[in-house]
Amino acid sequence: MKKLNILFIALISVSLFSACSKDDPAQEVDQEEVSGATLTFTEVKAEAHDDHFHYNDFEGAEVEKIEFKGNNLLPDVGAHVHLEVGKSYRFNLTVRDFAGRESQQTFVERDDIHFAFLLGIPQDALTVTYADKKADGTRVKVGTVGYITVKKETSTFIFNYVLRHLNPGVKASLDTKTDIFNKDYTKFGGANDLDLKFELHLVGEDEHDHAH
Repeated sequence: MKKLNILFIALISVSLFSACSKDDPAQEVDQEEVSGATLTFTEVKAEAHDDHFHYNDFEGAEVEKIEFKGNNLLPDVGAHVHLEVGKSYRFNLTVRDFAGRESQQTFVERDDIHFAFLLGIPQDALTVTYADKKADGTRVKVGTVGYITVKKETSTFIFNYVLRHLNPGVKASLDTKTDIFNKDYTKFGGANDLDLKFELHLVGEDEHDHAH
Protein backbone atom coordinates (compact mmCIF):
# COMPACT_ATOMS: atom_id res chain seq x y z
CA MET A 1 0.00 0.00 0.00
CA LYS A 2 2.85 2.37 0.83
CA LYS A 3 4.40 1.76 -2.59
CA LEU A 4 1.06 2.42 -4.29
CA ASN A 5 0.68 5.73 -2.43
CA ILE A 6 4.16 6.83 -3.51
CA LEU A 7 3.41 5.93 -7.12
CA PHE A 8 0.10 7.83 -6.98
CA ILE A 9 1.80 10.96 -5.61
CA ALA A 10 4.48 10.76 -8.28
CA LEU A 11 1.90 10.55 -11.06
CA ILE A 12 -0.01 13.53 -9.67
CA SER A 13 3.21 15.56 -9.49
CA VAL A 14 4.06 14.83 -13.14
CA SER A 15 0.54 15.81 -14.24
CA LEU A 16 0.67 19.10 -12.36
CA PHE A 17 4.12 19.93 -13.78
CA SER A 18 2.91 19.28 -17.33
CA ALA A 19 -0.15 21.45 -16.85
CA CYS A 20 1.91 24.30 -15.40
CA SER A 21 4.40 24.08 -18.27
CA LYS A 22 1.66 24.44 -20.90
CA ASP A 23 0.06 27.38 -19.10
CA ASP A 24 3.33 29.23 -18.49
CA PRO A 25 3.21 32.45 -20.61
CA ALA A 26 7.00 32.38 -20.88
CA GLN A 27 6.94 28.94 -22.49
CA GLU A 28 8.90 28.81 -25.75
CA VAL A 29 6.90 29.29 -28.96
CA ASP A 30 8.36 27.66 -32.06
CA GLN A 31 7.20 27.72 -35.68
CA GLU A 32 5.06 24.62 -35.22
CA GLU A 33 2.97 26.57 -32.68
CA VAL A 34 2.70 29.75 -34.76
CA SER A 35 -0.50 30.43 -36.71
CA GLY A 36 0.84 33.51 -38.49
CA ALA A 37 3.59 36.12 -38.60
CA THR A 38 3.91 39.63 -40.00
CA LEU A 39 6.89 41.82 -40.79
CA THR A 40 6.01 45.52 -40.89
CA PHE A 41 8.32 48.21 -42.30
CA THR A 42 7.46 51.77 -41.23
CA GLU A 43 9.38 54.72 -42.66
CA VAL A 44 11.13 56.84 -40.01
CA LYS A 45 13.34 59.92 -40.00
CA ALA A 46 16.99 59.18 -39.15
CA GLU A 47 18.73 61.87 -37.11
CA ALA A 48 22.50 61.65 -36.64
CA HIS A 49 23.85 61.86 -33.07
CA ASP A 50 27.64 61.52 -32.82
CA ASP A 51 28.40 57.94 -33.90
CA HIS A 52 24.78 56.71 -34.00
CA PHE A 53 21.30 57.65 -35.19
CA HIS A 54 17.99 58.39 -33.53
CA TYR A 55 14.93 57.26 -35.47
CA ASN A 56 11.72 59.26 -35.21
CA ASP A 57 8.17 58.55 -36.37
CA PHE A 58 6.36 61.13 -38.50
CA GLU A 59 2.88 61.66 -39.88
CA GLY A 60 2.17 60.17 -43.29
CA ALA A 61 5.01 57.66 -43.11
CA GLU A 62 5.13 54.90 -45.69
CA VAL A 63 4.18 51.47 -44.28
CA GLU A 64 4.87 48.12 -45.96
CA LYS A 65 3.68 44.77 -44.60
CA ILE A 66 4.30 41.16 -45.50
CA GLU A 67 2.21 38.39 -43.90
CA PHE A 68 3.11 34.72 -43.49
CA LYS A 69 0.38 32.13 -43.14
CA GLY A 70 -0.27 28.41 -42.99
CA ASN A 71 1.79 25.57 -41.58
CA ASN A 72 4.87 26.65 -43.53
CA LEU A 73 4.39 30.39 -42.87
CA LEU A 74 4.48 31.38 -46.52
CA PRO A 75 3.56 34.80 -47.96
CA ASP A 76 0.75 35.14 -50.49
CA VAL A 77 1.75 34.33 -54.07
CA GLY A 78 3.20 37.45 -55.65
CA ALA A 79 3.52 39.32 -52.36
CA HIS A 80 6.59 41.51 -52.14
CA VAL A 81 8.00 44.61 -50.43
CA HIS A 82 9.65 47.70 -51.92
CA LEU A 83 11.92 49.92 -49.83
CA GLU A 84 13.42 53.14 -51.13
CA VAL A 85 17.10 54.07 -51.34
CA GLY A 86 18.10 56.79 -48.88
CA LYS A 87 15.22 56.08 -46.50
CA SER A 88 15.16 54.42 -43.09
CA TYR A 89 12.50 52.04 -41.82
CA ARG A 90 11.61 50.48 -38.50
CA PHE A 91 10.79 46.82 -38.84
CA ASN A 92 8.59 44.94 -36.39
CA LEU A 93 7.99 41.21 -36.19
CA THR A 94 4.54 40.14 -34.98
CA VAL A 95 3.95 36.46 -34.19
CA ARG A 96 0.60 34.91 -33.24
CA ASP A 97 -0.11 31.53 -31.70
CA PHE A 98 -3.15 29.40 -32.58
CA ALA A 99 -5.23 31.24 -29.97
CA GLY A 100 -4.49 34.52 -31.78
CA ARG A 101 -2.24 35.84 -29.01
CA GLU A 102 0.90 37.81 -29.86
CA SER A 103 3.98 35.90 -28.74
CA GLN A 104 7.03 37.69 -30.20
CA GLN A 105 7.92 39.17 -26.81
CA THR A 106 8.69 35.65 -25.61
CA PHE A 107 11.84 35.70 -27.74
CA VAL A 108 12.87 39.10 -26.37
CA GLU A 109 12.43 38.09 -22.74
CA ARG A 110 14.78 35.15 -23.43
CA ASP A 111 17.30 37.29 -25.30
CA ASP A 112 20.26 35.19 -24.14
CA ILE A 113 19.21 32.35 -26.45
CA HIS A 114 17.58 34.17 -29.39
CA PHE A 115 18.98 36.10 -32.35
CA ALA A 116 17.69 36.92 -35.85
CA PHE A 117 19.84 36.54 -38.96
CA LEU A 118 18.96 38.51 -42.12
CA LEU A 119 20.11 36.60 -45.18
CA GLY A 120 20.11 36.95 -48.96
CA ILE A 121 20.79 40.70 -48.92
CA PRO A 122 23.21 42.00 -51.60
CA GLN A 123 26.44 43.26 -50.08
CA ASP A 124 26.34 46.81 -48.66
CA ALA A 125 22.69 47.28 -49.71
CA LEU A 126 21.34 47.75 -46.17
CA THR A 127 22.50 48.82 -42.75
CA VAL A 128 20.64 47.29 -39.81
CA THR A 129 20.55 47.82 -36.07
CA TYR A 130 18.37 45.93 -33.59
CA ALA A 131 16.31 47.77 -30.97
CA ASP A 132 14.42 45.22 -28.85
CA LYS A 133 13.21 46.04 -25.34
CA LYS A 134 12.28 43.67 -22.56
CA ALA A 135 9.14 44.26 -20.48
CA ASP A 136 11.20 46.11 -17.87
CA GLY A 137 12.68 48.45 -20.51
CA THR A 138 16.07 46.74 -20.78
CA ARG A 139 17.53 47.13 -24.28
CA VAL A 140 18.63 43.86 -25.90
CA LYS A 141 19.63 42.61 -29.36
CA VAL A 142 17.29 39.93 -30.68
CA GLY A 143 15.85 41.20 -33.97
CA THR A 144 12.09 41.40 -33.46
CA VAL A 145 12.40 45.20 -33.73
CA GLY A 146 15.09 47.16 -35.52
CA TYR A 147 15.96 49.85 -38.04
CA ILE A 148 16.97 49.45 -41.68
CA THR A 149 18.55 52.10 -43.89
CA VAL A 150 18.58 51.42 -47.63
CA LYS A 151 21.97 52.24 -49.17
CA LYS A 152 21.69 51.19 -52.82
CA GLU A 153 19.31 49.92 -55.49
CA THR A 154 19.07 46.21 -56.18
CA SER A 155 17.17 43.77 -58.30
CA THR A 156 14.44 41.85 -56.51
CA PHE A 157 15.93 39.24 -54.16
CA ILE A 158 14.71 36.74 -51.58
CA PHE A 159 15.02 38.20 -48.10
CA ASN A 160 15.34 35.44 -45.50
CA TYR A 161 14.55 36.26 -41.87
CA VAL A 162 15.78 33.49 -39.56
CA LEU A 163 15.07 33.75 -35.84
CA ARG A 164 17.35 31.21 -34.21
CA HIS A 165 16.99 29.53 -30.82
CA LEU A 166 20.62 29.26 -29.74
CA ASN A 167 22.09 26.69 -27.42
CA PRO A 168 23.00 28.05 -23.95
CA GLY A 169 26.17 30.14 -24.03
CA VAL A 170 26.35 30.37 -27.84
CA LYS A 171 25.15 33.97 -28.18
CA ALA A 172 28.23 35.24 -26.36
CA SER A 173 30.32 34.00 -29.31
CA LEU A 174 28.56 36.09 -31.97
CA ASP A 175 28.82 39.80 -32.81
CA THR A 176 25.35 41.34 -32.58
CA LYS A 177 26.31 43.92 -35.23
CA THR A 178 28.25 42.08 -37.91
CA ASP A 179 26.78 38.59 -37.56
CA ILE A 180 23.30 39.84 -38.47
CA PHE A 181 24.20 39.04 -42.10
CA ASN A 182 26.30 35.94 -41.45
CA LYS A 183 25.52 33.34 -44.14
CA ASP A 184 27.25 30.71 -42.02
CA TYR A 185 24.77 31.25 -39.18
CA THR A 186 24.31 27.52 -38.54
CA LYS A 187 27.76 27.46 -36.93
CA PHE A 188 26.01 29.10 -33.99
CA GLY A 189 24.52 25.94 -32.53
CA GLY A 190 20.79 25.73 -32.06
CA ALA A 191 17.58 25.41 -34.07
CA ASN A 192 15.43 27.84 -36.05
CA ASP A 193 12.30 29.15 -34.34
CA LEU A 194 11.23 31.05 -37.48
CA ASP A 195 12.37 30.87 -41.10
CA LEU A 196 10.55 33.50 -43.19
CA LYS A 197 11.22 34.28 -46.86
CA PHE A 198 9.80 36.96 -49.16
CA GLU A 199 10.68 39.06 -52.19
CA LEU A 200 12.32 42.41 -51.45
CA HIS A 201 13.21 45.12 -53.97
CA LEU A 202 15.32 48.14 -53.07
CA VAL A 203 14.36 50.92 -55.47
CA GLY A 204 15.34 54.46 -56.38
CA GLU A 205 13.06 57.39 -55.59
CA ASP A 206 11.66 57.67 -59.13
CA GLU A 207 10.92 53.95 -59.30
CA HIS A 208 8.89 53.59 -56.12
CA ASP A 209 5.54 54.81 -57.44
CA HIS A 210 5.78 52.33 -60.30
CA ALA A 211 6.92 49.38 -58.21
CA HIS A 212 3.52 48.39 -56.77
